[in-house]
Amino acid sequence: MIAHAATRILLGERLGRPPEGLRFTRGRWGKPVVADAPGLHFSLSHSGDLALLAVAPRPVGVDVELVRSGRDVDRVARRFFPHQERELVARGGHPAFARLWTRKEACVKAAGGRLTEGMALPVAHAATHATVHAPAPGGLTGPWRVADLPLPGESEEYAGSVALLGDGPFNVSRGVWYPIAPRDSHPAPREQGVK
Repeated sequence: MIAHAATRILLGERLGRPPEGLRFTRGRWGKPVVADAPGLHFSLSHSGDLALLAVAPRPVGVDVELVRSGRDVDRVARRFFPHQERELVARGGHPAFARLWTRKEACVKAAGGRLTEGMALPVAHAATHATVHAPAPGGLTGPWRVADLPLPGESEEYAGSVALLGDGPFNVSRGVWYPIAPRDSHPAPREQGVK
């Protein structure tokens, strides 16, 4: 609930509109879009106690995943990932799987597609930014420029990635949105916002 409220507030600030006045529509596979704001693209993801919001002038996708030890990542990788990525997961375990997964999901979200279409995307790269191309025509339309995100606390508890449609470079500007409970705002009033 907090992530969705923060999204509305931050998009309203970006557009110079009151947050409660924003209207959202959905694309073919459910990706939300702000109505009457054709130059604004955004993506929201949350996992555990962390949420990420990406805002860009071109189609964007963002994903964050809590690194979970209860998931059989080897089985998922063997079934869906390209050969090189299966080996990375076999060696690197849950953190490697989460990193690859967030890259794939960010590309899918940028394309406005379905996750099943993105499992074969070859996202195993050593650079912090890389261009990802779809392996075969007929699936998702790319390419995407993908970046791993440094997350608060630099913890390995989470993995996060952002992808923008196209292969043009981009910069990531970080901000932390923090809610402040009314009881914490006295005696010096503070507002919710980006730090």
